[in-house]
Amino acid sequence: MALGTNHLTGTTHDTWAPNIWASETLKARESNLVLAPLVKRYDRDIKSKGQTVEIPNLSNLTAYAKAANTQVTLNAVTETKTTLVIDQHWESSVMIEDFADAQSAYEMAAQYREKAGYAIAEKIDNFIAVGMDAAFSGAVGVAATPLTYAIILDAKELLDVAKAPMTERYLVVEPHGHRELLEIDEFVRYDAMGASGQPSGFKTGKVGTVVGAEVFMSQNLVSTSHLYFHKEAYAIAMQKEPKFEMQRKTEYLGDLVVCQALWGGTILRADHGVVVTS
Repeated sequence: MALGTNHLTGTTHDTWAPNIWASETLKARESNLVLAPLVKRYDRDIKSKGQTVEIPNLSNLTAYAKAANTQVTLNAVTETKTTLVIDQHWESSVMIEDFADAQSAYEMAAQYREKAGYAIAEKIDNFIAVGMDAAFSGAVGVAATPLTYAIILDAKELLDVAKAPMTERYLVVEPHGHRELLEIDEFVRYDAMGASGQPSGFKTGKVGTVVGAEVFMSQNLVSTSHLYFHKEAYAIAMQKEPKFEMQRKTEYLGDLVVCQALWGGTILRADHGVVVTS
């Protein structure tokens, strides 16, 4: 005998099925933040006070042949300076009302403190990227054309000609540039293994070091541009590192969470940086 169709189903009793919330939030994806540690820093010089950092430049001297019974030839040098202005003041804030906080299954202040700090760090990273892209004197590559071994060598040569030190050189690429590097055999293969049996980009998906420059990937660069540079190409000074403050706002029955930072940046050696386009 058929039982009919009057079954108790998920539809008839959907109000009995609770919505189960995960124990952890799904955080918004974050970009790689890489540039700030790779440039020259003058944080210590501006920590206590001041609105600019004056950086004296030191010129090279000329060697002269010394003739017998003659005095030496003096170098006549007029030095210049580079001025770094502290003019970037940014904040990221949220107001957490008691009603929302009391009913939340998550620690709202901790969650948004982390995101506020990231917002400031991302702004610093992008500020450096834009400054570098606008000021570097070197340029190689062609838009919509993949990176090649020869293009990277062209960038290296420009820094070599500018007498940039061989150490502390970096190549920071956009995601599409990172893929293009991974497609260059010279950078990722050594019979699919690195020297001494260490995994290469063929296995790890990381490029590592190319022609003396450590490679980083960033989503914060100016579109289609990558940056090949020496540490002294660009400088920043953090007068106020990212700092968190929380204040009770009784009139709103909530807590104000603020993160702020104060900094400035400038090009130091334009010829120590190359904009690489692909």
